[in-house]
Amino acid sequence: MKNKLLLSAMALAITTPAIVVPMTSSTVEAATYDKVFKDVTKNNVNYDIIHEMASQGVINGYEDGTFRGGVEITRQHAASLVYRYLGGNLAVVNKNVKMPSDLNEKNSHAKAVYALMQAGLLSADANNKVSPNTPLTRAEMAKILVVAFDVKIKAQYDFADTVEGDAETRDYVRALYSNGITTGYLEDATFRPTESLTRQQFAVFMHRSINVDPEFVAEPIELPKEEGVIDIPTTGYNPYELNLVKTPVSEYEKYSDKYADILANQKTPKVGNLSAEELSTFQAQQLAMYKEFLKADSNTTMPTFVAKEEFIEAFAQREGVSTADMIKIFNYVQSTGAVYKGNKMAIYYKYYEATKAGSYHKVERTR
Repeated sequence: MKNKLLLSAMALAITTPAIVVPMTSSTVEAATYDKVFKDVTKNNVNYDIIHEMASQGVINGYEDGTFRGGVEITRQHAASLVYRYLGGNLAVVNKNVKMPSDLNEKNSHAKAVYALMQAGLLSADANNKVSPNTPLTRAEMAKILVVAFDVKIKAQYDFADTVEGDAETRDYVRALYSNGITTGYLEDATFRPTESLTRQQFAVFMHRSINVDPEFVAEPIELPKEEGVIDIPTTGYNPYELNLVKTPVSEYEKYSDKYADILANQKTPKVGNLSAEELSTFQAQQLAMYKEFLKADSNTTMPTFVAKEEFIEAFAQREGVSTADMIKIFNYVQSTGAVYKGNKMAIYYKYYEATKAGSYHKVERTR
């Protein structure tokens, strides 16, 4: 029964009921429908989707002639939309499921809810209640649409709030995203599986699940970085790897050459999920190796307030780099928590929560 519904909007913003898709005079002429909801005007970019689904008998609307697209969709209303489209094509995986105690057979949605329960798409709680009037969650929507319309995973991309946790929900959301059915909340790269969704959003999600574009290629999801956290690279030079490779200029050259930055923004450097204690352990391990490499016998501590320009210049001369580069190196170790490993010295930075003060450390050979 999978007759194609008219596709008029190619995108849905999850943060709002719909996103605007520009239409020009060169696009197809607007369709006319026998039944038009009085609260869905032609200014609504999902006008055709909603009315085409209504003409198919999938959407009924309310007795007053409204669709109420901005209202949260309930479990029973979502069940009815899917059941009206698929009907007997819904697979039965549990023939012996009991009729829920809170689902009256006189309820016009009872048959649809029960059919979805038999298909394993909705379930009752421990008290055998299905909560038909409860708003559907986005996780429940994902499961219903992916299973009902056999949407396959095309790419293993995860949102910030689905990368861990329930594996079943993660896979359903992967299927939606990798087929262009959802974009998630772009501002923080989340899907928000426990939140509800509107009637209009469900209608468009369902429409896109029916009309999956086989040519669609999803882009990787760019997850937001935790403030103060620095990624540990998996390829190329790794400043936290336990080796004797000298720190390349490319690692510190992007740090500001303004001397004032050395004293600014003092906070405990974090690396990935490492605590300050774990980072300190990394520093100690690197230094132990590097001190052996340098045959170093000097470890100098310098509070930031005494890291005067003359010290920077002296370090630069001994290391054989420019003063500007040495300033960048100091900024680099403070900003990242990495140990600078040079020709003649190693430099690193520590911040102490107890005193709210930081200090630079230099390790070098004195003889």
